[in-house]
Amino acid sequence: MFELAEYLLRGSLLGVTYGLLAFPVSLLFVTTGSVDVALGAYAVLAAAIMYTVGGPAGAILAIGAAILASTVVGLISMRLNRPGAVDHVIAVLGTFGLATFLESLILTIFGTSPMIRQPFTAFWNFGDIRISPQMGINLAVCLVILSVLFIVLQRTPFGRAMRASAVNPVGAALNGIPVRLIWFSTYVLGGLLAGVAGVLILFSTGADYSTAFTLTIWGFGSAIIFGMHSPLRGFAGGLIIGVVQALSSGYLPGGWATAAPLIFIFVILSMGRMNQIAATGGRV
Repeated sequence: MFELAEYLLRGSLLGVTYGLLAFPVSLLFVTTGSVDVALGAYAVLAAAIMYTVGGPAGAILAIGAAILASTVVGLISMRLNRPGAVDHVIAVLGTFGLATFLESLILTIFGTSPMIRQPFTAFWNFGDIRISPQMGINLAVCLVILSVLFIVLQRTPFGRAMRASAVNPVGAALNGIPVRLIWFSTYVLGGLLAGVAGVLILFSTGADYSTAFTLTIWGFGSAIIFGMHSPLRGFAGGLIIGVVQALSSGYLPGGWATAAPLIFIFVILSMGRMNQIAATGGRV
């Protein structure tokens, strides 16, 4: 029973970073009907720069690099996408191409060595469970970011325009809402969140050049558990993915521990939890 409680706690704290990646996945999907496969690459790029530079300057450069990369993707996607478009495959393939380029760039510049920082030597004790203070920092940062984003989306003109663009992009454009600018802003916001997630990952689980696609998978997996039409639910999905990972690592042998979270995502999809419209490429 003690082991189970430990895995649940550690998994939940691990999942907050996945939730931070799931938020832009859902937000971009409900706004544009498309997805950005390069999200994991933004996070690893940020982690690599933070690992190399360090300090507050490193954090600023890391997040700035992720935003710059997502800006490039946004500009490309705006050329390939348009309000009212049904087929977004070309735009998705464009983000996949940049993800591959970023992964190669990270490999060339930063090499194959794992990148991780452990700033704390003392731990918090919850009974017999030892937790790194970094996990608490990760949770606090994610909750603050999500609270700010919730206020922006629900209480500001930009948020209302974003929701209108998601429901009816053509109608929103006819009513004077700059739909394409909002779409572009969503890509940039995704880079910001992925950059923050990359910095947090560096100080918790670490990363290397090959983890970009894995992080993208966890972000998408977190987003689809409760349906991609709800960014805030995507964060909750991240917590679940983290718990599944922790339980798998604790109770299953190596190969199965790696595959179990992916199997879990497949089972969720098979049970029809993902909205049928979302599954066919539409928006809610």
